Amino acid sequence: MNHPTRHWQPREARFLALIALSLVLIALSVAESQRVAGHPGSGHRVIDRQALERRIDAGELRDREATWYHPATSDETRNR
Repeated sequence: MNHPTRHWQPREARFLALIALSLVLIALSVAESQRVAGHPGSGHRVIDRQALERRIDAGELRDREATWYHPATSDETRNR
């Protein structure tokens, strides 16, 4: 049984190229955000896990609120 050979249509090739381009842009964006996250002042915090675990084991963080904690104000809850 002979099946006719299917040829790619230009619109299919353009669609696959768009998907490939999207994946490349996503990968570049993730890589850049990972790179920037390690720089001081980037807004991302790098956690020193060993120091944190030492403080937890020593009991320094027990029964204590976080220093950044405060009750929510009406301005903060209004935008939710």
